[in-house]
Amino acid sequence: MKRVLLVSLLASAGLFASGASNAQLNLKQFGIGGGDTSADAGGAASSGGVSQLLQTYVGANQQVLSGQSSLASAMGLSSAAGQAQQAAGLLSGGTPSVSQLTQVGSTQQSLSQTLTQAFASRAGGASGGAQTPVNKQAFTDGLSSLGKGVSQYSSLQSGLGSIGQMNPASLLQAGMNPQTAQSASYIAQSAPGQLQSLMSTLSSAVQFASSHGISVPSIAKSALGGGQ
Repeated sequence: MKRVLLVSLLASAGLFASGASNAQLNLKQFGIGGGDTSADAGGAASSGGVSQLLQTYVGANQQVLSGQSSLASAMGLSSAAGQAQQAAGLLSGGTPSVSQLTQVGSTQQSLSQTLTQAFASRAGGASGGAQTPVNKQAFTDGLSSLGKGVSQYSSLQSGLGSIGQMNPASLLQAGMNPQTAQSASYIAQSAPGQLQSLMSTLSSAVQFASSHGISVPSIAKSALGGGQ
């Protein structure tokens, strides 16, 4: 009965939807799914592979939030910097729940919009009028962290495609718990869109830095160029 309930839960989370309209992560690289035939599709599933996926995703988001916090501080946006730090706290310790991941994603999106607007408002000059001067070192640090986060996101995308070959029986045998399975499903569905948004934010930040005499670290340039 327990297996039936867990399989139902995994299916409802969207882990086995092979016809998804949006691009999803191919999780074979993390030991989930695998095998060249449908009969062997779930043979290589492992809880260790799922853990690697979650750790990579959490690490990427911690880097992104650290970068957003530094960029916000550099622009004099203390409230936004605090929001980034709060969101990062949700990723500390244990496997994050879908609710926590959703909150982190929402905060990232909001911060990206705030930063992009701040960059645009200062497009004409480094620090005109009563605006707080940009802290160039903090901005460069922010670019570095954001670049690292985007690069880590990119590494997750190296096998974009359907995850429909995942086998529920193999996931059960691997001892995966419902929270881990749901979190993996969220990542597979959300990471591609998050990467696009973060690439746009990083691009805007690099353009702002370039036009304001702020040093742009190589990792930021590499991330924008698809370097991993």
